[in-house]
Amino acid sequence: MEVPPAIASAFVARPVRADKYSVGTVAVVGGSVRYPNAPVIAALGARAAGAGLVRLVAPEASRIAAGFHVPEATFEEASSAAVLPRADVVVLGMGLGLDDGAKSRVRGALFGRPGRFVVDADALTVLAAIRAEEGASWRCGGQEVVLTPHEGEAARLLGCAREEVAGDRRGAARAIASRYSATVVLKGAGTVVVAPDGSREYVNGTGNPFMALGGAGDLLAGAVGARWAYLGSPFPAAAGAAWLHGEAGDLLVSEGRDVSIAGIASAMGGIRVRLDSGAPGPG
Repeated sequence: MEVPPAIASAFVARPVRADKYSVGTVAVVGGSVRYPNAPVIAALGARAAGAGLVRLVAPEASRIAAGFHVPEATFEEASSAAVLPRADVVVLGMGLGLDDGAKSRVRGALFGRPGRFVVDADALTVLAAIRAEEGASWRCGGQEVVLTPHEGEAARLLGCAREEVAGDRRGAARAIASRYSATVVLKGAGTVVVAPDGSREYVNGTGNPFMALGGAGDLLAGAVGARWAYLGSPFPAAAGAAWLHGEAGDLLVSEGRDVSIAGIASAMGGIRVRLDSGAPGPG
C-alpha cells in the first residue's frame, strides 16, 4: 500500500547530514511496579519510528527490559524528584498508575512548562479527573498536545458513556480536540486523527484484528512522539504514525508471520526507513 496522499507530508527524506539530535529526541515517562514494561514498549515505538535519541524515565523495574529492547535509550529511574529530561517531545502516561504520585507527575508535566506532549493511557484518565474537578482549562501557555485515547479513555475525557463514543467515533474525536485544544488520535479500527481546530481529519485505513494486543497502544504513542519530533507538526506526525503502525501489522499478516509487539516494531522500522530514505513503501 502506498502512503495516502492526504498524509504524504508525514514521510520526508532524512537529511544527508542528519545526527541523533536533528532527527528528534523523545522522552518517555511512565511505568509502575505493576506495569514496568509499558514505557519500554513506547520507547521501542519511538525508536522504530525514527527517534534519534530516546530518554526513558521509568521505575527501576523497567531497567532490564529497557536494556534488552531499547539499549540505545538513556535510562533514568522515576522518582518524585525526577525532572523531565530535555526533549523535542515528551510521551507521558503508559503504565503510570492512578495513585497520588502519578497524579503529581502528570500535573508537574502538563502544568509545569511549555512543550510538546503526547498524553496516553493513565495520564489521560488523570487529565480527565483534573478537568472534572477544576472545571478549567489545564494547558500552560505554549504547550502543544496530542491525546491518544482508546474509546474508554475518550469517554472519560468527554464525561460520557463508552457506547456514545463507539456510536460516533469521528464526532467524539472532534469533541475532544475542541475541548482540550489538542490533536486527537482516537485509537481502534479506523483510528481517527483530528486537528485541534477541526480543520484537518484523517481516518486510518491500515491495521487488522490481529493487532488487538496489550501494548499496541503504547507502541503507537511512542511512534507519534518520534514522528512529531522529526516533522515538527503534530497532525501529519499523528496521522503518519497511525498509518505506519497499522501498515506494519498488515505486512506481518500478509507474510503469514506472528503479530507481536516486537514484530510490529521491527516492521515499522523497516517501512519507515524505506519511506524516509525516499524509496517506495511496501506495495
